[in-house]
Amino acid sequence: MAELELMKLWNFDDADLGANRLGQLTHKQKNVLAEKAKSHKSFNTIIGVIIAVVFGGTLLTGLFVPILATVGGSLLESGKVTTEAMIALIPIICVVLFFLVVFGGILIVVLKVVFGRANKKVDTAVHRVEGIVNFVWVEKQERNTTKTGPMYKTVRVLEMRIGGEIFTIDHELPNIINQGEEWIFYYTNHPFKFLSAEQISKENN
Repeated sequence: MAELELMKLWNFDDADLGANRLGQLTHKQKNVLAEKAKSHKSFNTIIGVIIAVVFGGTLLTGLFVPILATVGGSLLESGKVTTEAMIALIPIICVVLFFLVVFGGILIVVLKVVFGRANKKVDTAVHRVEGIVNFVWVEKQERNTTKTGPMYKTVRVLEMRIGGEIFTIDHELPNIINQGEEWIFYYTNHPFKFLSAEQISKENN
């Protein structure tokens, strides 16, 4: 009964399970993983472009506005850029260059990480883990995306620990699999996906 429910939850059948036992993927699973990898790449690429446009544009605007204001004020006052205006620009330019190097470097690092995730090599090799299932609730620190409150917030996530591996799972799985049961799970690393699973019968122990 548990295996049938898991088949519905993860959308696999006996043919998928049979192929996964041999370390292979069915045509259906290959298509699903290819689509998931494509979506993952597109999402991270879009995020990278948004970060580059928004933060890059904000950085350049915030840094060059003081220079333009000084030059524009000089032109309005005397019709030309005066020596006094040029001298006044020197410390402003120094500050601008300092912040441009610092925040520009941070922006480059962030974009490198984001686009690195987008271009991460796909790994659809079938992995197998076997053992006694142990569900554990753990607390983790996540960045707070709201405008109020602390920068990080504590969230509770459900982990499944089996055969030395740890997986973050949804809340439906403990309703199907009982704590302490022995199972075999087949999965891929990137994009991560549970492919199929089978319970180890007590008669085989």
